[in-house]
Amino acid sequence: MSPLKHTLLGILLFFVLACTSTQVQTQVDTTGPAPGQVLTYTGPKARIAVASFKCKAAKCSGQIGEGIADMLATALFRTGRFIVLERGEGLKAIQEELNLGQSGYVRPGAAPQIGQMEGADILVIGAITAFEPEASGLGGGGIVVPYKIPFLGGAKFKKKEAYIAADIRLVDVRTGRVIAATTVEGKASSWKVGGLMGGVLGDVALGGGLEAYKNTPLEKAVRVMLYNAVEAISRMVPENYYRWGENTPNYNQPPVASQPAASAAGGVSAAPKPSGAIIGAEESFKPGRMVLFKEDFSRYQIGDIPESMKLKGQAEVAMFSGKKWLRALSDKVILSKKIKLPANFAVEWTIYFSGSYTGMSQAFYLGPYRDKWEFSEILHWASDWAYPRWRNQSIKTVKLQAGNPYHFAVQQKDGRLKIFVNGKRIYQEKVARGILGKLSNRDQITFYLGGANPAEGREILITDIVVTGY
Repeated sequence: MSPLKHTLLGILLFFVLACTSTQVQTQVDTTGPAPGQVLTYTGPKARIAVASFKCKAAKCSGQIGEGIADMLATALFRTGRFIVLERGEGLKAIQEELNLGQSGYVRPGAAPQIGQMEGADILVIGAITAFEPEASGLGGGGIVVPYKIPFLGGAKFKKKEAYIAADIRLVDVRTGRVIAATTVEGKASSWKVGGLMGGVLGDVALGGGLEAYKNTPLEKAVRVMLYNAVEAISRMVPENYYRWGENTPNYNQPPVASQPAASAAGGVSAAPKPSGAIIGAEESFKPGRMVLFKEDFSRYQIGDIPESMKLKGQAEVAMFSGKKWLRALSDKVILSKKIKLPANFAVEWTIYFSGSYTGMSQAFYLGPYRDKWEFSEILHWASDWAYPRWRNQSIKTVKLQAGNPYHFAVQQKDGRLKIFVNGKRIYQEKVARGILGKLSNRDQITFYLGGANPAEGREILITDIVVTGY
């Protein structure tokens, strides 16, 4: 081949690869720390099981629902947060083995015993509500989701863009109560999955009827949705369900039947010793339906300086764990938004500290930034604190640890102010006359990020800022 043909071929390959690279449109980025590093931890675990997902979308089959459930169960196990209990085909196989053990064909003493299996505390129930392997088959202009998904709001998808969405509910198996619910989604126009989702989902095999979509945009869309599902479930499970660990009494052991109380002298029965966890009132966070402001920085490029909020100090948009964040670059960053708050409102945000460092903190102000020693209407958490503080008083109903992302919410509704972490209420107080305190806090919200120094690994990230009204 002549040098000219070599040159022309190289130019052609360059343009083909360039066009291919622009096809990726997904919520997950493969650079930076693996998402599994954020989710995985060594604390107590929750016992959870995943039921088969129902298919409510026209193009979805029952096998696909089973495949989604299998992949989600594997991903939840890999986070390290859960004791995942087998359901579906695996449970049927276990039942067959137990039946074989009781049949007399298995050597005495070697057969598994009935009644030794663990029960789940939480059951994940899901329904696939949208399933579009490829939009191009419905016209060159793409498709429009005929109902509103919270993350997309009925967005229009581009040609050849795959999309999948699912409703997820977490159910307390003991009571049958729904303790949390959300919608997760994923979309992509590229099929190159590579190391997507790191050790959580990157090499999990496609399950059920999904094998037919291997190396297609739908494969990546499915993995994106499941990644979002893992993050949502880890965030929504209430803290008191995380109570199983290797140091837990009777960990991984069948429950012991209770014994009658011993009779005391004189024939009067002694009072039984109290046992079990102390359970207080639980409440999950529910944002208002009226969205007044929302910023997740997804519309900005990495390195941009966002313009939707007033910024003092040095900061930029960065990618971490598959999401866009605002990254503090200087010691003192103040982020504020002028907004008229109604009588009933909620403010949400997600914060991440890279580690525990003295002097590195975040604070949320109802109203403008004020001197740090004036603590009225301020929610404050430093990276080396175990507990967040409100009005400079520690909230000891939750324990935090730097290195994990936390979703905070401050809600004022029906005469009460409430604070939530990862969807669970941790604090509440009465509000006098429907207005909190005496300061002007109805026209502005402010975030303070202090002590960041990326050159020394002292990172502070913030994202998912949402203000809603009730």
